Amino acid sequence: MRKKLLLVAVVLTVFCGKSIACGGWDDFDGGYHNLFAQEIMQDARYRPFLLTYASKYYPGDTLRNGNIEEWQKYLGLSYDDTKYLVFSSSRSDLQNLTKGKTASDKNLAFVTPEFALRHKQALLYLAYAKYLEPYMRIIPGENADFYWDLPEYEYNAGDLDYEKVKTVLTKSWNAESDAELKLRYGYQLVRLAHYTRRYQEAVQLFDQYVEPLKLRTEMYYYALSQKAGALRGMGETERANREFIHVFSNSVDLKTVAYSSLTLGWDPEINFADFVAGAADINERNDIYFMMGYGDFNNPVNEIEKIVANNPDAIQAKVLMVRAINMMEHRLLNVYYAWGEGQRYPSWSPDATDDKAFFRQALKVSDAQCDKASDKNFWNLASSYLHFMNHDFELSSNYLGKVKSDDDLYMTMVRNLTAYIDICRQPAINADVERGIFAKYADLVKGNETYSFNSAYPNFIDLVLANRYELQGEKAKSFLALNHLSEIENTPNEALLDEIERFLNKKKKTPLEEYIADVRTSDMANPNNYIAYVKGVLRLTDGDFKEANKLFAKQTRLSVSRRIFGHNINVWFSGAERVIMHDDYIEEFSFIHDNMNELEVTDALMQLQKIGEKKGDEAAKANYLIANFFYNVSRTGHFRQYLRFDNNNGFSDYKFGSDAVYKSTLELSEAYLEKAEKTATDRELKAHIVFAHAKNVQQVMEGNVSSWDYTKVLPLEQYHEFDLYAGTQYHKEVLSNCLYYDKYYN
Repeated sequence: MRKKLLLVAVVLTVFCGKSIACGGWDDFDGGYHNLFAQEIMQDARYRPFLLTYASKYYPGDTLRNGNIEEWQKYLGLSYDDTKYLVFSSSRSDLQNLTKGKTASDKNLAFVTPEFALRHKQALLYLAYAKYLEPYMRIIPGENADFYWDLPEYEYNAGDLDYEKVKTVLTKSWNAESDAELKLRYGYQLVRLAHYTRRYQEAVQLFDQYVEPLKLRTEMYYYALSQKAGALRGMGETERANREFIHVFSNSVDLKTVAYSSLTLGWDPEINFADFVAGAADINERNDIYFMMGYGDFNNPVNEIEKIVANNPDAIQAKVLMVRAINMMEHRLLNVYYAWGEGQRYPSWSPDATDDKAFFRQALKVSDAQCDKASDKNFWNLASSYLHFMNHDFELSSNYLGKVKSDDDLYMTMVRNLTAYIDICRQPAINADVERGIFAKYADLVKGNETYSFNSAYPNFIDLVLANRYELQGEKAKSFLALNHLSEIENTPNEALLDEIERFLNKKKKTPLEEYIADVRTSDMANPNNYIAYVKGVLRLTDGDFKEANKLFAKQTRLSVSRRIFGHNINVWFSGAERVIMHDDYIEEFSFIHDNMNELEVTDALMQLQKIGEKKGDEAAKANYLIANFFYNVSRTGHFRQYLRFDNNNGFSDYKFGSDAVYKSTLELSEAYLEKAEKTATDRELKAHIVFAHAKNVQQVMEGNVSSWDYTKVLPLEQYHEFDLYAGTQYHKEVLSNCLYYDKYYN
């Protein structure tokens, strides 16, 4: 009964998409280190069944078409010419060629008059097949052969005159003396009957026009697939599935079609053991086990054990093993699972109970196969990799040393795995180890040594090195092993910047250190000046204008308008700066001008700070403008990008990170407003200052998120204080423009 349920589970997963197999494999193809190339399984017929979570079958078009290969042998042409003749030529050109005329398509120049005369009957068949092909779709109906919605086509088989076409095909079959061409006419007869839902007749036509020819070519299995579909339509599920197994095991082109047809049409009442026992031969039996192991909910290693018991050299076992290894890579080498504090990377370990059992089972089978199988290279490589993942580096090396092959992919994997073992077994990465790594594996350190679809993630070796450096307390090398220096902007850290600066300026570096330093700063003219710039931004964020100014003297990057010292009443996250930002009092300070770089901004801030130390309204205005600056560069200020290494002020989470990443500047804004308030005498100026206080309070209350939520209102004391300046022009302006204040006031 268990087997029945498992095959039912296979059916269900086709509808649901790829599931998490074996208790929790990650459902993506990109974010993991794929160190074991699945293509090491070199039988192209089974390539679609390698592991992918992104689509039903593994991508790639490396399989040569079996039908075309049969035509190629029959016609004596090259594969490409044959493929063009069969798939791309027009019916009218084929008809002209049979009449001794020239084809209009210049790509058919290889069809000489002698060839056309010699293969006239084949060209006549192809011309008629071209006529039928647009109609070769099953008539839509409620009882479709497959359990998905059939796509809409312009034509289907019901648009043909069935009896007329059947008569042409039957006469052609009877008139044709060549068995291969007779088989093709027989295939067309069976397909036509199947697609017009004449299921019983399709089976009868197969028995009458296909089976007696006793040709077990690719086209025979094309016809057998049509017979199986007809049996399915008649409700004879077990017979249909038996025929689909024959198709799967013997056809080159139709393996995925047969697999989908069989799994989607599985009848849970069929006894699985009896079905296996009824297989035509050991290969078919292994294909049945293979289909079981390929299902999402099933453990592929269970089926590998049964397959190798039948035949230690079975290709099906290799396909399932590379899938099993790739499952483990998805689970254990996922780049999203960063190592924990103090952990050694590779920190994988099959810790979960299910994972451990699965891992031990795969190891046991693979190690046994190293003795039993004829192709020991595949199994020695698989065992070496499994022992490597199990952190048994000595045993991994032993198995790897037994791999002897002339195949480029095998030897690439041997070299890569040799490097992984050598580096991962090191307790520390000292100068001698670094020199050895770069001498032996510089190409791997510099290149992308993984086989995953997505190469945007760090190399596995880079990740191991970064971890070792982290454990050794070498923070700079740990960071640069994985990142370009400019990525420090994502998590600015001055202590790390200091360490990076010391590392980059280190006099005697090992070749590996030289490479890391060069490649991670390759986009910079002067890394030291860049570091100074980043530190300048951090110093400015802290309010240290003098130190920031010194650092910006080495490098600046941005240009900003003078309205960075202005203020806004409405908080808008789009719109023109000239509409949103007010520039009250800015023109009174001639040293503030448009298009200032960071050095000029800090010059202006220093001069404003000096004026702000005095008394009176001029000092109050200077402090007010500094306060505006720090509000404007806060997470909700109009210039929110300025201290966050961004090029625009678009509203996004990236610019609104926690204080652990970017410091809040609202406290600095508030401090300068308090200075301004102490010396201000002008009522208009005081109104500006009091409302600026209110905006700061509101931002703090709202946790530094968008102020467009007007349901959050200011404390009453903020309104009461601003109401003291009723009658001022600024009070009127706020009242007419600020929704939440207008709601309170009325």
